[in-house]
Amino acid sequence: MASKLLVKRSTGTAAPGTIEFGELALTVGSGTQANLGDRLFVGDNNSAAQVVGGKYYTDMMDQVHGVLTADSSIIVDSNSKIDQLLVDDVQINANVIDTSTTDADLIIGANGTGKVVFQDGQEVEFGTSGDLEFVWDDSDGDLQVRRVSGGNAAASVLIQDDIPLKFGTGNDARVYYDETTTDKLRWAGADQQYDTGVQVTFADTTTASNSTTAAVMVSGGLAVGAKAWIKDLNVDDDTTIGTANTDTLTVNSTTTFENGVTFNGTQTVSGTINQTGEFTIDQLKMDGNILSTTSGTEMIIDPFPAGGDADGLVIIKGDLQIDGTTTTVNSASMSVNDPTIELGDPTTVLTLTASATSGATVLTVDRVVGLNVGDDITGTSIANSTNIQSINSGAKTITLDQAITGNLDSGATITAVRDASDGLDRGVKVHYHTGSAAQFGFFGYDRTGGADGAGAWTFIENATDTGTVFGVTGNRGTVVLGDLELDTDLEVQYGGTGVSTFTQYGIPYGDGTNPLAVTAAANMASPGTGSDATTSYQVLTVTSGGVPVWTDTLDGGVF
Repeated sequence: MASKLLVKRSTGTAAPGTIEFGELALTVGSGTQANLGDRLFVGDNNSAAQVVGGKYYTDMMDQVHGVLTADSSIIVDSNSKIDQLLVDDVQINANVIDTSTTDADLIIGANGTGKVVFQDGQEVEFGTSGDLEFVWDDSDGDLQVRRVSGGNAAASVLIQDDIPLKFGTGNDARVYYDETTTDKLRWAGADQQYDTGVQVTFADTTTASNSTTAAVMVSGGLAVGAKAWIKDLNVDDDTTIGTANTDTLTVNSTTTFENGVTFNGTQTVSGTINQTGEFTIDQLKMDGNILSTTSGTEMIIDPFPAGGDADGLVIIKGDLQIDGTTTTVNSASMSVNDPTIELGDPTTVLTLTASATSGATVLTVDRVVGLNVGDDITGTSIANSTNIQSINSGAKTITLDQAITGNLDSGATITAVRDASDGLDRGVKVHYHTGSAAQFGFFGYDRTGGADGAGAWTFIENATDTGTVFGVTGNRGTVVLGDLELDTDLEVQYGGTGVSTFTQYGIPYGDGTNPLAVTAAANMASPGTGSDATTSYQVLTVTSGGVPVWTDTLDGGVF
């Protein structure tokens, strides 16, 4: 026997007062336009009853097909036709479209990108006696404007001031008489081309004295594909000589460049170049012993460009100091000969780049990256408990809260000890790919980790990084020690179930604190002999007290 599913129902003509999202309801009282009888309802996401059908609507479709019937739906006949249509003031009957109301206009229009189409050979006439006509001549393939025989001989087409005549699907070109600003006929949008055999003659003989007084004025560049005959040539502003690197310009005279000169391409210089001051090549600048960029934020050193990104070897003699916030190594493997690796070292050795005399409080150092106000400073001629009072990143200077007690020469070293309360985590950030998304994990010391939030050593499998403060996306991850997985058989407070096994086919449920409980299994093999319903198709619901029970009926109730 199948389960019974009963919806809300009523013999009246009113919508249900209460209804759940997705719940169905039915009224069987006699339906009219003024009431809600003979209707089918469904609850929306605001628990409001929405009409979705019913006998009231299906009765409207019981009439002769193809005949317009009052108070009924329109149903076409076997030829997909209806005998007539009445739409407000418009009547359609047979092949006639007219207005059914006296003196009402008939307006034809297409919505959006739709078109009003006249077929081949159909004429649209203007004028009482047919003075001009529009017609598509399919044989010639053009839209023609014709003067009708016997019509007005002076009839013409007039485009008023500042109204453009447009060409091209994308409004590519326009021709219009600009009466408002220039009082000229203007072409805009697209270039003009005069094909072979078409000569262009400008009859105006005005002589040019500058770029704005001439018979022909060109605001942009002028290209001539063959020999040009110019009586007198005066070239002003930008000038290009030659079109390719095979063209040669030979200057035998002494040449003076009054302003800057830019060379593009390969330059060959025989002899020695002596440069005083900064020297800039492309986006690299050399000044003194400093190599820097003039734009952008990257400087690339590639010892073997022809071998690809991973070939070649860069050798740095001496110690390497990196003053920055991020160091990225993209090699396939990395070898470090140091016996230990320090992460988050709280001390930074600084080198003075300018001497300071006894009593000074401002020191110029080689770097300020990673320093913070409040960091302790130790070293020769520096008293205990001295710390950084302020930092000037541009000048690379630090101001101490106590004056130095002796002279410090350029090259002397001091030590900065960072403030221990910087709030940052310490550890290793490991990137990996799950097969569907890139993620990263974190191993290390979480300053706010642990149940008390006082800090803990942790492993986060799928982590977030907000300024070196790591968070958790989902679970922290599985930790395996030998054969023990620490997330197996854990108590509820640690993310576990509190139990090791469950009843077969039972459904677990809990109260959020205690170990999970399990419902009795539905008795599928012998219905009715156990704590379940009397059929084989049970569903699980709860009593008013929240206890899970089995049933074979879902009853929407009455209203």
